[in-house]
Amino acid sequence: QALRRYLSVNRPVWIAASTHEGEEKIILDAFDKILQQQSQCLLLIVPRNPGRAAGVGELCAKRNLKYICKSDNRECDENVKVFILDTLGELPMYYAAADVAFVGGSLTEIGGHNMLEPACLGLPVVMGPHIFNFQEISQLLLDEGAAWKVNNADELSIRVSCLLADANLRHSTGER
Repeated sequence: QALRRYLSVNRPVWIAASTHEGEEKIILDAFDKILQQQSQCLLLIVPRNPGRAAGVGELCAKRNLKYICKSDNRECDENVKVFILDTLGELPMYYAAADVAFVGGSLTEIGGHNMLEPACLGLPVVMGPHIFNFQEISQLLLDEGAAWKVNNADELSIRVSCLLADANLRHSTGER
C-alpha cells in the first residue's frame, strides 16, 4: 500500500517484468494505445538486466513519455507515465503494487520467465507466445483462465486495457 501511494495510488498500474531487448518497443506500442483509454495508467517496466534501463528510458523519451528510474530517487508524480525498476531484489514488491502483470522473455524467443510470481500474488498474467521455458506452468495458468497469451502489441493493448477497465475480471482471474 505504501508503494502504491508512492506510485500515485489513484491510477491503474501495469507491470511489464523481466523484459528483454526488443520487447520494450512492443510494450510501449501497446502502452500508447492503452493510454488512449486509461490516460492515468502507470507502466512499470522491469528490464531483466537492470543495466538496460538507460536504453529503455531513451525509448520512452523518443515517445515523449515522462519516465523515472528507481535509482533516480525522484518522486513518481501523476505526470510520470513510465517507472523503470533498475534495481535488483524488489520485483515481488512491485508485482504486489500492480493491477496487471506482463511476464517478459515471451514476446521474443527467449522462452519466457516465471509466471508463478505474479500469479501467486493474485494478479492476472499476460504473456507472449514464446513460453517454452515454463511450458507446463503457463499451460496450467492458461487452462485455468488465470492468464492470457498475446502475440503482438495490438493484442497486448486490448488484453491489458480490458483487465485494467474491469476490477471484477482482474479479481476473478487472480483468484484462479
